[in-house]
Amino acid sequence: MALPPRLEKEVEELRRIYQVTIIEDSEWINIVLPAFPLGDGFTVFSSDLLLRVPRSYPDAGPDMFWLEVAVTLPSGQPPQAAEVIEQHVGRSWRRFSWHRRSWKPSVDNLDGYLEFVHRRLLEKK
Repeated sequence: MALPPRLEKEVEELRRIYQVTIIEDSEWINIVLPAFPLGDGFTVFSSDLLLRVPRSYPDAGPDMFWLEVAVTLPSGQPPQAAEVIEQHVGRSWRRFSWHRRSWKPSVDNLDGYLEFVHRRLLEKK
């Protein structure tokens, strides 16, 4: 299936910075960014990042994000609201059930969502 036009443009912009892999299924457009930097608050410095974008994008945006199962706090405990392990795109992922404010299609985009992910990871909890 073809990506929604706005999403296709935003993915092309992401490709200027990241290696981007798109894996589609019937309900979701799965965007994988390999070796996404996490900072120093975790047991690993980078992880593949999975964003699951609904096919209705941009009317609905991503909610939550997923990192590799190996991502834990230095204590070995999972980060806050990241205890659940799920299977997506043929792999196991640690779900970060961290939610940003409501999605506003006229102003929100993937770049802004990645800023949210980055800021949230900087909290190191």
